[in-house]
Amino acid sequence: MTETDRSFGANQDAAKLTRRHALRSLGHAAAALSCAGFWAKRTVLAADGGNTIRGQLADEIERVMWDKVLEAWYPRCLDTQRGGFHEHFSRAWTRGPTDSKFLVYQARQTWTAAAVALAYPQRKGEYLPYARHGLRFLADKMWDAQRGGFFDRTDSDGRPMTDKMPWKQLYSYAFGIYAAAAVSQASGDGDALELGKSAFQWLDAHAHDGRHGGYFEHLTADGQAVAADVPAESPARGLPVIGQVGFKSMNAHIHLLEALTALRRVWDDARLTARLQEVFEIVRDKIVLPGGHLNMFAARNFQPHDERGSFGHQLEIAYLLEEAAEALHRHDAEATRRTALRTVDQALCWGWDKTHGGFADEGPPTGAPTRIDKVWWVQVEGLNGLLTAARLAPQKADYFQRFTEIWAFFRKHMIDDQYGGCYETVRPDGKPLRVNKATPWKAAYHVTRALLFAAHELRRA
Repeated sequence: MTETDRSFGANQDAAKLTRRHALRSLGHAAAALSCAGFWAKRTVLAADGGNTIRGQLADEIERVMWDKVLEAWYPRCLDTQRGGFHEHFSRAWTRGPTDSKFLVYQARQTWTAAAVALAYPQRKGEYLPYARHGLRFLADKMWDAQRGGFFDRTDSDGRPMTDKMPWKQLYSYAFGIYAAAAVSQASGDGDALELGKSAFQWLDAHAHDGRHGGYFEHLTADGQAVAADVPAESPARGLPVIGQVGFKSMNAHIHLLEALTALRRVWDDARLTARLQEVFEIVRDKIVLPGGHLNMFAARNFQPHDERGSFGHQLEIAYLLEEAAEALHRHDAEATRRTALRTVDQALCWGWDKTHGGFADEGPPTGAPTRIDKVWWVQVEGLNGLLTAARLAPQKADYFQRFTEIWAFFRKHMIDDQYGGCYETVRPDGKPLRVNKATPWKAAYHVTRALLFAAHELRRA
């Protein structure tokens, strides 16, 4: 389904920086001077403005996507007996036991198949059935028919595991919406759209914070917020909680932004549009801090509690903000552009490995990274973020240069040419550290989304 022609402006002007934020901005501006010379002059990539190398890169990325990534995953990952997808594979794709099924993984595998079917109509006959297979499990097994909303996890047969995780969690939930919207867009199926609508309506009715905006992240089975404010002691009781109970998180809200953007493509609804505008402004103006690093965990009013450089998320946010802004036809493109570039610049300044290439995982707001191993999803979000920055600031050749370097690092050190797929983590120099191909947290989503975007963006450029 194509976007409507309706144009939506910003709901309100961005709030002025508080004195505290202004002082923080000055501090980060001073720290950034230590990165002076970052924008070094680069060799011209090609006499035709880089079109030749862009086309060659697009071809190579597509070959890797089809031959090394998708062929390894599908249809191998389908659980044809119990529904959904298998969640554990070794380096050689030996299947391990799937004792439970996690909403995040199940939805990501569903989304991946739908996204491929949408991007490549000639392969739709193969990949759309995979997407519908995943959607059936989400709708029939992971949807709570009694109380509404998605279960966070089920057993291997699709029975709710309320003893292991009795709550519903915003982070996981967002991916359920995302998958349903993608299947709807790829197929036109009414049941996929209805699942997406129902999921949004339940979430909005139970988790939206009408006072401060955004969403509460942990809900009881019947939709009551668990600790709307920061509790003195976490009530998680050893449960597999995503985030921190009582806080609002960067991670849940950026993926909710992604999910609502996808749903808005197939459903022109006033409330959905308003919530998408709201979450967009929260991510851009409250989660991205003046230094380009992130408000990882915040109080209910988004007062920062944990500020950090999370380089993969910063690169991902640049891409997600621009994607959402396009869907909303916002009129404040320059403000969004500045924020997107600021997140990428901070990641390049502090997270880029000048010796080996690629991005470290995390670090303080300024200074050397503290987690230096190279994680698969961080590197591919680097593809998204750097290409987004290259489009937003074509006069800065370093963005595209770094894109070529991180692709070279990922292709050489993280794609497994022997068995297919990619490693989970490598050391800074590229030596494999964790090599499993699938875990409940490692699906095909990050890599496929990045390669789809990269091939499309390179050809568009």
